[in-house]
Amino acid sequence: MPDSPDVVIVGGGVVGCATAYFLALEGKSVTLIERDSVASHASGFAYGGLSPIVGIIEDDPVLPLSEAADAIHKELAERLPGESGVEYEYRRKTSLTVATNPVEVDALKESYEWLRAHYKGGVSWHDEASVHALEPRVGPSVIAGLMADRSGEVEPYKFTLALWQAAERAGAVMRNAEVVGVSRKAGNISAVRLESGEEIEAGAFVLAAGPWMGKTTEWLGIDMPISPLKGQILRLQAPGDPLAVSLSWGHNYATTKPDGLLWCGTTEERVGFDETPSALGRDTIMSSVVEVLPYLEDAELVHHTACLRPVAPDGLPVVGHAPNNDGVFIASGTGRKGIFLGPAMARVTADMVIGNTPSVDVTGLSAARFSGVR
Repeated sequence: MPDSPDVVIVGGGVVGCATAYFLALEGKSVTLIERDSVASHASGFAYGGLSPIVGIIEDDPVLPLSEAADAIHKELAERLPGESGVEYEYRRKTSLTVATNPVEVDALKESYEWLRAHYKGGVSWHDEASVHALEPRVGPSVIAGLMADRSGEVEPYKFTLALWQAAERAGAVMRNAEVVGVSRKAGNISAVRLESGEEIEAGAFVLAAGPWMGKTTEWLGIDMPISPLKGQILRLQAPGDPLAVSLSWGHNYATTKPDGLLWCGTTEERVGFDETPSALGRDTIMSSVVEVLPYLEDAELVHHTACLRPVAPDGLPVVGHAPNNDGVFIASGTGRKGIFLGPAMARVTADMVIGNTPSVDVTGLSAARFSGVR
């Protein structure tokens, strides 16, 4: 274990593990510090959906990252299982977004028109009769749908574990500890300080601590307003055949996973750092799901989970140099798209650490867009 690695990464979720993976492949010595274990929070309990549809405006600053993420997931699917020894159930799957009222239909049509002109894949519009022909089990409330062919899924815990296992095989090291502060030399961060009092020096630092990134406000003297957004997921033993497509509506979804269970969700709750599944969350999800898929009223609840996603006030990821902190990089704020966007954010971060110009334009996602230095 190097006493002074090239890079210290704080956070063992998908972004931290992917960054460790890309840096280790470049020959950098990496120490990843995780308080609990790999993917023990949102990265291990997410839905694992991979959808490059991010917004409906051409200048959406996330679109370049989204396109890169789609390509990187395809690339990883070809090599990562062999490099890690972990099969993480990557698969492509058509997605169908449905509308249940005229307002949603109008918004979906707007998305369709934009996607038809700009989306690098196939999209199709379906009226009420067509949607019900595609999936006869949808309820009478469903009146329109938009189908896209570039979506996919992974098993989120296995995917994050695969990234770490491959990073470890390439030389990365994990420390199970909690970072409680930093030390400085000549004004720059020189080490992270652990709860035990030990300090780990490094040439560069990547902060990828998910919704706990708010602590960096204290460490770095910058404004880092990332907070937790709780989301709950139900796994159901559903009657009948699996869903042939991934269904979504509003902030909810339903899809049949390779484990044979139908995963559905999700809530969006501002409840601080409470990660406990709740009866209210369960009932809220089931009410929405049964409206769209009435046959699930007879489904059996097998598993109920909750996790905290990191979100910035504007809903956009944060990736790049930490303002006024040389050698420190931030990668967080992925919201509900952590599994999808995480590897692309990691690739960008690894490029910046090494000193290469990132191939993806993330200028609109810099931490400098917040209020700056305290």
